[in-house]
Amino acid sequence: MYPNVDITQFTQSAKAIQKLFKDATAISSKIANDPVFAKQLMEKAQQSKQEEVQKQLQSIGIGSEINISFNPNTIHITLSPKKGESPCCQLTFLLYWR
Repeated sequence: MYPNVDITQFTQSAKAIQKLFKDATAISSKIANDPVFAKQLMEKAQQSKQEEVQKQLQSIGIGSEINISFNPNTIHITLSPKKGESPCCQLTFLLYWR
């Protein structure tokens, strides 16, 4: 027999990830609709300017913690709840540029 389930954390995680999806949408919309922003982001990444790429993404007004990495083909973006909030979830997405 299985124990009774408690969905409290599960539903809180689902609610929290909605904020991460909102931030991911803001990032992808900015890149898709602002060619100057996209070009600057790629140039900084090509030059391995990790902190500058991070600052540029945060300038969009993202409320989530952002962790990024990149290689010659992609940028990997992981969004997490802000420090001090419950570490309940993460959202990682990749954008290919080659």
